[in-house]
Amino acid sequence: MLGFSHTNFNYTILEMSDNITTIIITLVSVVFGAGGFKFYEFVIKNKREKEKDEMSDKSRFRDDLIRRVDILESDKDECKDALLKISTELASLKTKLEFLEKENERLRYK
Repeated sequence: MLGFSHTNFNYTILEMSDNITTIIITLVSVVFGAGGFKFYEFVIKNKREKEKDEMSDKSRFRDDLIRRVDILESDKDECKDALLKISTELASLKTKLEFLEKENERLRYK
């Protein structure tokens, strides 16, 4: 039997079981101990800061877009006023041109 007896095999299994129990207890102690708590606290804090930075970037982007829209709205109003003024002047000049053309025609045939 290759030098193993039944009792040696049972002893080896019990020894491995004790080792696994020790490893599990150590892992539980580390996970739920002060070091583990500080690690989890650090991870959570970094996650919050990252989310805060992302929200800050989104807020900055949104605020920039709002500012740009305000500028464009202001420019649109100024352009609309200028177009109205130009349209009024154009209508006035058309009327003068019609009058001058009629006057020119009248003077030509005189």
